[in-house]
Amino acid sequence: MSDSTNTDSISHLKDMVAKNPDDLQACLQLGNACLKEFKGDEALNAFQKAARLKPDSAEAQFGLGKAFDSLQRYEEMLDAFKEACWLKPDWPEAHYNLGLCYMVVGQYEDALEPLKEAVKVSPDYAEAHRVLGLVYKLTGFDELSEFHKKEAGRLNPDFAA
Repeated sequence: MSDSTNTDSISHLKDMVAKNPDDLQACLQLGNACLKEFKGDEALNAFQKAARLKPDSAEAQFGLGKAFDSLQRYEEMLDAFKEACWLKPDWPEAHYNLGLCYMVVGQYEDALEPLKEAVKVSPDYAEAHRVLGLVYKLTGFDELSEFHKKEAGRLNPDFAA
């Protein structure tokens, strides 16, 4: 998609939100489109609006986490991903991102639980196995690290290195 097409899409979504201020999906779509264009502040505004419309929306909290990440606001990112996991405990992507968040702030031990939850909820989640293997390696659990590294490679040959 060209830059002008993306800009047109964002403009269209902004118009949709302006015309339908209570449209949760339009707010979420706008936030995601802004993230793709590295417009973190605009994404944050869209996801905050979505969260105000539906405070129990895991998708809005997840979007907030992504927006806070893009703005390097890591404590708020942690809170948003924790909330997304709490609201939708069967969503492996939320757990995975919470694990990544802990890694970003250097809390590798804390990253273990959400990453383990991601592979528990979705055993075929190759990327989560790969990152869990890395975190196990960083925290001194070499045997578990090797298991998850092999599992990631089995699930996705691109990870078999």
